[in-house]
Amino acid sequence: MPDIVKLSRRLMRKQTKLNRAPAWLLTEIAIKKGRELAERYDVDRRLVLTSLYLAHTVFDPIWKGKIQKNHPTLSAAFAKTYLKTWGVPKEEQEIILNAIEAHHGKVPTKSKIAEVVKNAECFKFITIQGSLIYLHELGLRKVSFHEAVGKVIEKMEHKQRLLTLKDCIKEAKRNCADIRNLLRVE
Repeated sequence: MPDIVKLSRRLMRKQTKLNRAPAWLLTEIAIKKGRELAERYDVDRRLVLTSLYLAHTVFDPIWKGKIQKNHPTLSAAFAKTYLKTWGVPKEEQEIILNAIEAHHGKVPTKSKIAEVVKNAECFKFITIQGSLIYLHELGLRKVSFHEAVGKVIEKMEHKQRLLTLKDCIKEAKRNCADIRNLLRVE
């Protein structure tokens, strides 16, 4: 069977360049957290990482735009063709596609793998590193500093509400306080 993590990473790299988003460094934060959580929760690391790479293959830098709002469904549909072409077994395809579609909480997770993916994905906006990357990314898009700080906090709070794993919720509470302090937000 082909290395679906490598194939997914390569595809995500290509799509990130094409879409001009999301910031690759944010993807790497989610991947790092995904590795950590896959080990902690004893789930298939391959499926977690593949799902995380494929979760944003269809994306757009426009804040709350149509594509950005619907990217979980769009990315799952896009990824489905590749998973079939790569010869990924049907049951693994279903797990990956659910993890992609469910990472924003609009679709229920059907596996512990999907829960891990959702929490890892959220975490990229609930770290100081991720917040600073996102703040920088917004600056590159010519968003004023004051507005960008507001968007960073809004995104952080939204992602914090989506967390479901107890240890992630606990860690996020500390991180969010640190981010607010760093950005001087009450």
